[in-house]
Amino acid sequence: MSALLRARCALAMLACLMVPAAQAATPHAQEAPIPVIVDNDFGTDIDDGFALSLVLASPRLRPLLVTTTYGDTRLRAQLVAQLLQDTGHSRVPVAAGPAVGTREGEIGQAGWLRDADRPVRADGVEAMLRVLRQRPAGQVTLLALGPLTTVQAALKRDPVAFARLRRVVLMGGSLRRGYGPVAGTNSDTPSAEYNIKLAPQALRDLLASGLPVEVQPLDSTEIALPADLQARIFAAPTPYAGPLSKLYALWAARSPWGTTPTLFDVVPVSRLLDPAVCTPVPLHVTVDDDGMTREGQGAPNASACLDVDKARVLALVAAALAPAAKAAQVQP
Repeated sequence: MSALLRARCALAMLACLMVPAAQAATPHAQEAPIPVIVDNDFGTDIDDGFALSLVLASPRLRPLLVTTTYGDTRLRAQLVAQLLQDTGHSRVPVAAGPAVGTREGEIGQAGWLRDADRPVRADGVEAMLRVLRQRPAGQVTLLALGPLTTVQAALKRDPVAFARLRRVVLMGGSLRRGYGPVAGTNSDTPSAEYNIKLAPQALRDLLASGLPVEVQPLDSTEIALPADLQARIFAAPTPYAGPLSKLYALWAARSPWGTTPTLFDVVPVSRLLDPAVCTPVPLHVTVDDDGMTREGQGAPNASACLDVDKARVLALVAAALAPAAKAAQVQP
């Protein structure tokens, strides 16, 4: 055997030996993407735009459907459809849920819509149930990022189909800490969080359904978007940079909370991408008529993250939406 041939054989053996190590370094590389339905109130706060963009930019997730909830759900769906089109995800279906209620500040990002006649599916409830009937039971995760009116309507219309969900991961509630005075901070006392305040009975119904429910309350979702990371996201060579920068400008011009985004809805998405961002604890959650969520007595009906690794969440955002940034340099 020639020296050249021996060298080639040695290199081939080395490559084979290195495969398991490479796979171990990327534990999700061989795993199938997680199928998700995203229900959100896109167009009011800016965190929905960042959260949905993170879903779309992450190969670890496979969005099967996006539904909209609360208020002018058709307009919300039109905005989502435009984002899907502009970012190369127009095959992901979007449907409007029931037009229930009117949210304060609704809908400040409406000016981004180019076509007021853009057609969208009208029955988000049936669209959600259809996906669940068609997929194997226990496979699909529901990301609930807004008031739970569309979710509640689906549960009531067909509880058998709804029960085919694997679990529900939601942003909502406030258990031990509440809204802080500025973005990224918490108060020492709970608050009536907006999503639950607008539809308290919907959360009660979901908790009574028997499905696994994971709650990401204000305790774990008060994460401010650092200005340097925001700038990198808006300047990054991704399809999300342009839409997010335009949506942000519309939001910031009207925001009563200041111009630093709080990434509330990003935390449930991050939890699916990297379970280590928080450690949920089992709790019995009760819901008052004013939207206050409390730790009650009785068997656990949910799990809740009461804290979060902010740096880990921001690293996920940076990797997906500002890929030129080094995640190790991102600070909360």
